[in-house]
Amino acid sequence: MADDTKDDDKPRKKSTLLGVGAPSAEEIAADAAAKAEAAADDAKASERLAERAAREAADDEKHVPSKVTKAAAGEAEAAADEAEVDAVKARTSAEVAKDAAKKAAKAAAKGDEAAAAAESKKALEASERAAEASKAAKAASAQAIEAQKKADAARISHVGEGEPEKRPALYLAEYESPEALAEAAKKVRDAGYEKWDCHTPYPVHGLDDAMGLPPTKLGFVSFIAGMVGLVSAVLMIQYMNNWDYPIIIGGKPTGIGAFPSMVPIMFELTILLTGFGTLFGILHFAKLPRHHHPIFESDRFEAATDDKFFISIEVGDQKFDMKKTRALLESTEPSYLELVEEEIG
Repeated sequence: MADDTKDDDKPRKKSTLLGVGAPSAEEIAADAAAKAEAAADDAKASERLAERAAREAADDEKHVPSKVTKAAAGEAEAAADEAEVDAVKARTSAEVAKDAAKKAAKAAAKGDEAAAAAESKKALEASERAAEASKAAKAASAQAIEAQKKADAARISHVGEGEPEKRPALYLAEYESPEALAEAAKKVRDAGYEKWDCHTPYPVHGLDDAMGLPPTKLGFVSFIAGMVGLVSAVLMIQYMNNWDYPIIIGGKPTGIGAFPSMVPIMFELTILLTGFGTLFGILHFAKLPRHHHPIFESDRFEAATDDKFFISIEVGDQKFDMKKTRALLESTEPSYLELVEEEIG
């Protein structure tokens, strides 16, 4: 029994006086253009499906905002963008195939079989590209629909709603000895990081040099505050004794002649302002008060006040990179390394 099934994937064959002959270059090009056009239409349909899935996923996130719906909506949107790009590729390839088919027909009409064959080859290649783009668009559309289903399920069940969102805050490396910490600090210093610190249970000699820290400016701040106190005391006493409320009794000297009686006040005010300058200088340089720091999210960091040594590198550093920073800290051979996250909001 003869098989009457038609194979649409094969190019149509040209009829001849001797029966059915091989298809011409013109027919091959026309067939390839038709297939490319169909592939472009399929890709466009996939793009529309992906866009609809992305819109629905975004609507799910709007009504039930959570980490799950947000991630699903983002995945659906990315897939829709991919489908759009693939649809454009398919349409472009279809246009190329149609143009090549027209040129092949003109060449065949002129009897230029070589040119017709060349254009036919271009049409076939463009058709193959259109088919690949259409296939990619379908895959992206399926991915978008799957993401939209996740968002739907999360919206119905309210999964993840109310859970705090987190983001990376810093890398924390743990060391067993101050010597290992100092060597690791030198590597971090040489790498050019700025927003990082060392944490130890007690002062470690030479750690400032290992970290590359400049001399503290706290002494300068304390000195300036003390001098302000001294000058303020002299001016205050002179103003009171000579202009505001002068009392001349028993030949009591005025002006600079009363210097011995001024010494206690000068001393006290100098010490007072020096203390205030030192206190507020420490708060400024240490960036305090800060009631919480993401580093306290790490349970292991509790050992920083006992017997462990730590290095932390913050995400806010200009040179921070998730992979490169981790690789740098791993090269220092820490006993433990973790990425500490903080809650958003």
